[in-house]
Amino acid sequence: MLISILYNVIIIPLLAMLLSISKLFNKKIRDREKNWEKVLLNEKSKLLSLKGFRIWFHSASMGEFEQAKPIIEKIKKMHPDIVIIISFFSPSGYNNQKNYEFADSVLYLPFDTLANAKYFIKNIKPDMAVFIRYEIWRNFLRILKKKHIPAFLICATKPNQKFLYKLPFLRQFTKSNYSIFKKIFTVSEEHTQFFQDLKILSEIQTLSDTRFDRIIENVEKAKNKSIYPKELFKEHEFILVAGSTWEKDEDILIDSLIDIEKQNANIKFIIVPHEPTEKHIKKLKSQLPHSYLLSQIEDFLKKENQLTNISNFLGKNHIIVDSIGKLLTLYSLADAAYIGGGFGSGVHSITEPAGYGIPLACGPKYFNSPDAIKLYSYGSLKVMKNKNDFSEWLMKNIKDETYRVQAGMLNRDYLYKLKGSTDKIIMDLEKEIKIT
Repeated sequence: MLISILYNVIIIPLLAMLLSISKLFNKKIRDREKNWEKVLLNEKSKLLSLKGFRIWFHSASMGEFEQAKPIIEKIKKMHPDIVIIISFFSPSGYNNQKNYEFADSVLYLPFDTLANAKYFIKNIKPDMAVFIRYEIWRNFLRILKKKHIPAFLICATKPNQKFLYKLPFLRQFTKSNYSIFKKIFTVSEEHTQFFQDLKILSEIQTLSDTRFDRIIENVEKAKNKSIYPKELFKEHEFILVAGSTWEKDEDILIDSLIDIEKQNANIKFIIVPHEPTEKHIKKLKSQLPHSYLLSQIEDFLKKENQLTNISNFLGKNHIIVDSIGKLLTLYSLADAAYIGGGFGSGVHSITEPAGYGIPLACGPKYFNSPDAIKLYSYGSLKVMKNKNDFSEWLMKNIKDETYRVQAGMLNRDYLYKLKGSTDKIIMDLEKEIKIT
C-alpha cells in the first residue's frame, strides 16, 4: 500500500512533468497525448458490441508487438470468437498496427495515472491481460488485480535501467510490480535468475522468445514460396546476399568483391541496402557498374518465361535491390549472408538468415544483438573489421563446402532449438480462458 501511495504522490507527478516537457519537442508524444481518449471513444461502441472472452494485449511499441503476434494469431485461429484488444504506448506502434487483421480493437494506452487506469479498464472490460517484455505500469496492474483479472508477462527480461533494481527503494518497488502478475514467462535462464533473485511472488517459467516462432514461420513460408527461382542463377554460382547494408558495409564488400573476382571466383552479390533511396542506389550502381537493379530483373521476368533466357540476361552481373520488403525471400537464394549495420550503430537482425542454414558475417559492432553474440561464440558468425577479413571468410566458404555446411547448420539449429514458446504460453493462457 505504501509503495502505491509513494508511486502516485511522487513518481507519477515526476513522470507527468517529464511527459509534458517531452510534448513540447516530440510531435509523436504530443499527438499520442492528444488522441488517446479520442481513439478510445471512437472504439467505444464497437467494444460494447463485441461478445466473447476478452484478452487485452499491451506492447510498448512495434518490436515488442512482434513477440505478441504469434500468440494472438494462434489464439484467434483456435478460438475465433475470442475478442482481442491491443494497446500501444508508442505512436509508431499504434499507427503501424491500427489495422492489424487479428485485432478486434487497437488503442493507445493512456499515461499511468490511477484515474486513467480505472477509466481505460472500465471501457475495454478485459477478462485477461497479457503484457509484453518490460512494459510495466503499476496502476493498470493494480486495477486488474483488484478486479481479479489475471495478468501475464511474456518474453520477460530484466529491466534495462539498472537503478530499478540496484537502489533499495526502487528494488522493492520493482519487486512489488512484478509480483502482481499471475505468471511470468522469461526468455532465458539468465532472466529467470534475475526474477528469482528479486524474490518476486509470481510464478516464473523459463522459455525462449516467441519471436523465434514468428521468424521460423516466416522463413518456412519464404522457403516454400520463393518469388525468385533458383534457376535465375547459373549452376555452381556462389550467391552472397548482403542484407540491410549501409555505405560503410558496401564500401568494404565491393572493394573485396573486386579482389575476389580477380581470383576467377564464380560469385554473385545481391546487395540489399537498408535505405534504398535514389541517391544511395545511384552511388551503388557507380561502385558496381556490372550490375542490374532488381526492378530491371523483375521487368524481364514478366516478359520472359524461359529461365535460360533470364539466366543469360543476368549473366555475370550482380544485383542491387532498389525496393523494400524483399530481403527475407532473397535470403532463401543465398549460399552465405552478410548482415549490415555492424560498422554503424549495431548489426541488424541475424535470426532470419540464420533460419536458412547458411554461414553469416557482420561488422564489429554486434554486441547489441544477443543472437549475434551466441552465434559468434559458436564460430558460425564471422565478425570482420576490414575487407581482408571479409575476403578470407568468403573464399573459405566458396572453397570449403564442409565448413560452409557446418556453419550453416549451427546457425539453423540455434534458431530451431528455440521454437515452441508460443504453444507453451497458450497452454497456460487457456487455463484461464472461459468460452461461453
